[in-house]
Amino acid sequence: MAMATCSWRSPAMRVQMTASKQFQSPERRSANYQPNSWDYDSLQSLRGGRAAQDMDHPYVFDKLKASVRNLMINKPEPSAKLRLIDTMQRLGISYHFEEEINDSLSSISMDSAMDATAVMALRFRLLRENGIGASTDTLNCLKDGRNGGFRKTLKKDIEGLLSLYEASYFAFGGEDILDEARRFSSGALRDLLPSMDPHLKSKVAHSLELPLHWRAPRQEARWFIDHYAKDMNSDPLIAKFSKLDFNNVQNMHRQEIAMLTSWWKDDVALGEKLTFARDRLIECFHYANGIAWGSSVGKCREAITKAFALVVHLDDVYDVYGTLDELTLFTDAIARWDINSSEMLPDYMRPIYCTIISTSNEMAEHVLREHGLSTHHLFHKGWHDLCKAFLVEAKWHYGNHRPSLNEYLNNGWMSSSGPLLLLHAFPLLKEKISSKSLQELEGYPSLVESASRIFRLCNDSATHSEELQRGDAPSSIAIYMHENGASEKESREAMHERTIETWKMINEDALCRRQYSKSFANACLNLGRISHCIYQGGDGLGAPDDEKRKQIRELFLEPCVIEEENILLPRN
Repeated sequence: MAMATCSWRSPAMRVQMTASKQFQSPERRSANYQPNSWDYDSLQSLRGGRAAQDMDHPYVFDKLKASVRNLMINKPEPSAKLRLIDTMQRLGISYHFEEEINDSLSSISMDSAMDATAVMALRFRLLRENGIGASTDTLNCLKDGRNGGFRKTLKKDIEGLLSLYEASYFAFGGEDILDEARRFSSGALRDLLPSMDPHLKSKVAHSLELPLHWRAPRQEARWFIDHYAKDMNSDPLIAKFSKLDFNNVQNMHRQEIAMLTSWWKDDVALGEKLTFARDRLIECFHYANGIAWGSSVGKCREAITKAFALVVHLDDVYDVYGTLDELTLFTDAIARWDINSSEMLPDYMRPIYCTIISTSNEMAEHVLREHGLSTHHLFHKGWHDLCKAFLVEAKWHYGNHRPSLNEYLNNGWMSSSGPLLLLHAFPLLKEKISSKSLQELEGYPSLVESASRIFRLCNDSATHSEELQRGDAPSSIAIYMHENGASEKESREAMHERTIETWKMINEDALCRRQYSKSFANACLNLGRISHCIYQGGDGLGAPDDEKRKQIRELFLEPCVIEEENILLPRN
């Protein structure tokens, strides 16, 4: 990336900063963030590497793929096909068989002879998950006609309860039966949990911790591959194919990490220049991979990672380090979007200002080459809107202003940075774009806003305590506590209910109304999902713990172990 035009590299320009005495010695806050967890030199060495175990088996991979396809085609029973599709989706291999899966689900959707609760709920979930119409009327037969609740006999059906629980998270607004199903099934499963065998208990506890619909697909695939391998009923063909496929995709991600690490460490080097900020490149790649992980959208992952790594540094400028005068100057400079505007900024702000502009312009030039359409204005608008939202929160902090919950959330979905990341994702998803679609995106459609609200609510849930200690502007949890005289527990429960309601809007926009391309709808869904996973059990961005580091190692650095089994493969 060419940085020669950036004025912060010019000694002559630094001499011109005589007016910057106002910036020389203000009181600076510190968030005391933990240092970067990863050895960038080691990560750069990943380039060109590949697990020899996988390179030796292209023939085996293709044969296994054909065998898995035949398994689905040859499954005569609808219930068996549904279970196989569910397994393939959880293992992360369904993208190889999209046509077969769509054909199967379309035919199964017209089949009504399904009595088992587990199969009935699974069919409902898979149809909705894959954008095929499914009415909640099909679940009415599970209710007791006398008292209106779910049949008490269901409380002994663990598989049925679990299937009903997972289906309930695909609710649209106003579908009360799915709210009842969620409460009924989760309560019954928790009651039964102590009596389950260890393997089943692990699966149920995993779902109760976070439902499947809210989990990042790639991270879920890594967990389920291990879980499936321990299942007595697992198919060794499917198990081996999923491991080989995971390792192949992982190798692609490793190459990307090496390239991005080189950009971050050698070309940009912001970690060395802004030492007060979080250095979280690999965690940002994890986030980007959660939004779009497929082999055809590597450029999309690159753009999201670069944008998010810059956002994290910029967030710390606004949240922690900058004075209000400096932040106002920076926001004004972003509005001008001109490298020469860096002259007016304090020294420490110049590197990130110039890097944002040059990186964004580089991405826009790539889109222009690919699609013949300019996204320069779109990306600029995204950065300016983000900075304005950051500045609002800074003014709240410096002015000791406590916003109302609605005021906070109406700014918070923008300051989450979700809209900026999705703006960068949209033109790089290998879909046809138009001037009209870019213009619609510029107005931040409801799906973008709702997914970004999930990002904000998940972030607040994980960072509330630390931000309270630092004296930051209050989070949604603190504001709700203040407005309602509620305890922290009550406030968290209220925000969880708000999260559920927001997901209903996402479901309807992404899975029912179909106003967006499938790839972009999935990117928005996945933004919400990776937000849950990154912030589940703690702040995986600001303060990643051993568990978060383990997840990243398993996703990107440690291949699945493939046992040398004697699996009989078909000849053709």
